[in-house]
Amino acid sequence: MRGRTRVDRPRIIGSITERMLLHSIAYEVLIRMRDLHPELDIDVEALEHIKLGFLREPCNNLLGYCSYSSKSRSRPRTEYEDRHGINRILISRVHMISDLPDAIFTIHHEFLHAILGSKEGHGPKFQEHEKRITSLQESIQRKLISMKR
Repeated sequence: MRGRTRVDRPRIIGSITERMLLHSIAYEVLIRMRDLHPELDIDVEALEHIKLGFLREPCNNLLGYCSYSSKSRSRPRTEYEDRHGINRILISRVHMISDLPDAIFTIHHEFLHAILGSKEGHGPKFQEHEKRITSLQESIQRKLISMKR
């Protein structure tokens, strides 16, 4: 990391309620992925094993981050990692709490990175698929809110 000084910020694990919300959002998005993107080969079983967590705070306007798998032999591997190429997905805990529809969008965004791969980045194919979640954000939000009661 030449030219940059790393600022060590504590890891954020969140409360049980926050972690449950994160996993509930991911689940609700994941179960809809095949219907949203029928032309893509989506390995739901492998995606179910991606580690989920929160970004270190403050996030400085970063809403989510998809960490691609390292080929390093020294880093512990997760099950199915070779099938989706993702080590973990992290999102902003503060943003998740304050803007649930955008948290849904962000989780979908990061799952798309896992499905389309690192070479696609935010290219045209990614952008075409990314906007599809907007039609379901409201219904997912209603389901998540009803689960809290």
